[in-house]
Amino acid sequence: MAITLQRDGDFAHLSMDDGKANAFDLGFFTELDAALDDCGDAAAVILRGRDGMFSGGLNLKVLQGSTPEALLELLSRFGRTMHRVWLEPRPVVAACTGHSVAGGTILAMAADHAVAARGEFRWGLNETAIGMVMPEWILAIARANVRADRYEDLILSGALISPEAAVEAGFADELADPADVVAAAEAKAAALAALPRHAYAATKRRLRAAASEASLAVMEADLRAALGMA
Repeated sequence: MAITLQRDGDFAHLSMDDGKANAFDLGFFTELDAALDDCGDAAAVILRGRDGMFSGGLNLKVLQGSTPEALLELLSRFGRTMHRVWLEPRPVVAACTGHSVAGGTILAMAADHAVAARGEFRWGLNETAIGMVMPEWILAIARANVRADRYEDLILSGALISPEAAVEAGFADELADPADVVAAAEAKAAALAALPRHAYAATKRRLRAAASEASLAVMEADLRAALGMA
């Protein structure tokens, strides 16, 4: 994965582009953590993919070729990095420029606001459909985003849905034409960054920290059970 950091005034743009599905692996999580460290005094962070692709989630080749111990390390790092994004003190806006599947949907939900590109793109948490037990750390983020009357249906079925349905369900927050996704994300980032910074950061933490800390506290045991290692 290549994550490029570019400052544009008060915004830090973190652009993901591996030339393929923007798949997540340990290297991606290391890059994303480092990029967040390097955002400096940026007032807001904008996460973006390339045209047609935000992220397809975890690298399936890595998942299929890993030992249980390696999977435990990968999924634990995944959880810690996504929860870091979820608790980031400054506004984080996702410019979802295309497909946002599995980990892509999770990263979008971890942001404070996600703009979904209209088009023949897919969203969804398909972990159950591919035989993966949904970790509690993902459910914590999903509960804070997905409509209560769609939550179990979408997670249990692992259904992949359209961008319009993703906004309706709560995976994303706003639709825009593909050419306008980044501009819409910048507009939302500017509106959020205009709020008093300390109040924004402290309120976000009050909203999310308890659920985050509870799910991360049981993460290793939870993942061991899901992977049949308990």
